[in-house]
Amino acid sequence: MYFFQKLDYSLIFPFAQQSEETAIAALKRALGSLNTHLASNTFLVGHSVTLADIVLTCNLYLGFIRILTKSFTSEFPHVERYFWTMVNQPNFKKVIGDVKQAEAVPPVPKKAAPAKEQKPKEAKKEAPKETLKPKADEKPAEEEPKPKPKNPLDLLPPSKMILDDWKRLYSNTKTNFREVAIKGIFSFQIPIKILQH
Repeated sequence: MYFFQKLDYSLIFPFAQQSEETAIAALKRALGSLNTHLASNTFLVGHSVTLADIVLTCNLYLGFIRILTKSFTSEFPHVERYFWTMVNQPNFKKVIGDVKQAEAVPPVPKKAAPAKEQKPKEAKKEAPKETLKPKADEKPAEEEPKPKPKNPLDLLPPSKMILDDWKRLYSNTKTNFREVAIKGIFSFQIPIKILQH
């Protein structure tokens, strides 16, 4: 949240001093935990770069280049070492290029008051008159919904088979399944009449 408030996402995350302090405290707590782990490990898992390292470095990347200044990250020397080790790997450099750490935290953007346009009073009075008189050549605003296409199965006569009766028979059959349930479905069906043209 701290990151988004600083980068003008004010419509989604409005700035509040208390929430910024809470977010900074949570960030320091998380980086402190990571710093403790990295004190005895070069990488997150194992002795070489893994997917976990790639994901963590990508998550730290925006913070380091936008808001995490040297004075802030100096409290977490192992996290700094880890980040710079990772972004200086040849495969990282191919993708993200050279990385420069943020020199200053961007200020919180202030909301600009929306500019009010002054319209002549006559224009306001003319607009309602135009909306009251619909012209004959204009299409109506709301068109009638198109009828749904008919399903070809709707043309068939209604079935006299009660499916729930067969479901009960199927569910309650414990033994002789083929003899009872499977043959039972045929007893519920209507005999098929062959129509001759």
